[in-house]
Amino acid sequence: MSQAHGLATSLLQGGFTVELEPRQRNLLIIGALMGAVLGAGSAWLLVQSVEEDPERPKKPLKAGELFRLTSRVAGVLREVDNVRQRV
Repeated sequence: MSQAHGLATSLLQGGFTVELEPRQRNLLIIGALMGAVLGAGSAWLLVQSVEEDPERPKKPLKAGELFRLTSRVAGVLREVDNVRQRV
């Protein structure tokens, strides 16, 4: 049985396993931890703005602001990919 066929069978049966080298595993763990820290930090910043002044009127998010945020996140992902290619 080919490796691709074995993977497809494993996926169909609901199981998914990936063999990683120690270096790959370490990078995956570091990336997951960095993402968790960044996500928690972002959530904390959002919560802080609400707690500082709960009576403050909320301004709706504009399309341009959402576009800028999305393009900046895409830039960060592009930089991560550049690092990935060098490692």
